[in-house]
Amino acid sequence: MSTHHPNRALSQAEMEARRLRAVPLFKKAWSERSIGKKLGVAGPTVHEWKVAWKKRGIEGLRAGRYGRASRLTGKSERLIRRNILKGAGAHGFSGDFWTLKRLTIATKRWSGVAYEDRSIWHVLHRLGFSCQKPVKRARERDEKAIATWLTTTWSTVKKRASNVP
Repeated sequence: MSTHHPNRALSQAEMEARRLRAVPLFKKAWSERSIGKKLGVAGPTVHEWKVAWKKRGIEGLRAGRYGRASRLTGKSERLIRRNILKGAGAHGFSGDFWTLKRLTIATKRWSGVAYEDRSIWHVLHRLGFSCQKPVKRARERDEKAIATWLTTTWSTVKKRASNVP
């Protein structure tokens, strides 16, 4: 048995489709309670749908944007994205990597909009960024020596290991 509330178990598209299934029933003058029973929702929910349908027609029942509106303008978001792609070093941070703290500071600097460290992640996600952990490599790492070892020494070691009883 699902522990989810029935509405939460559906995607936005599925909920929109369910709202749109109510339209022919509105036109046939079904009671809100009957429509709710048929579609598996509460009567007051059907009432909200009916009010939206009467005010705006089908568009009133379409899935809209959910959650709070962004505090950043489209122009600010584009600026932030461009600046992030330039790297942290280009904006005065030591080391060319971003942390949430650095991004919070930089976003305030670039747009004037202050976010908490824990909230800036939502902005980054919306801009198409994902969490990445930098690969740690020794400064003394010699890529040429590693490649040589892999092609010569490793194949010899591997062959010997397969001959061990």
